[in-house]
Amino acid sequence: MVNKLLLVMLGTGFGAVLRYWLMTLWTNRGAYLTGVWLVNLIGSFALGALFELKLNQPLVLLLETGLLGGLTTFSSMMTESAGEASRKQATLYLTVQMATGFVAFIIGYGLFTMS
Repeated sequence: MVNKLLLVMLGTGFGAVLRYWLMTLWTNRGAYLTGVWLVNLIGSFALGALFELKLNQPLVLLLETGLLGGLTTFSSMMTESAGEASRKQATLYLTVQMATGFVAFIIGYGLFTMS
């Protein structure tokens, strides 16, 4: 059990640092193309690819649960949507976030099912 927790903690630490680094490099490119959008898009794509690879449990804990869990940020996405001026803008923001994340997951997944 301790080894599993250490794998998740290690992956999460790297994921959180990677999130911070990417979000400082990516200044907001508009109302919906935020740093949060970028890290969630990358995380969704990577999760789709890793999901199809059917990794063993230690790698799932390190990469999928840890690294990608630390990289992506649902709470920041919710906070950004709450900061929108209107309910309609918040709904559009969340729709863009979720739709592009889903498409990125499918593309990542599809790349490895084809090979």
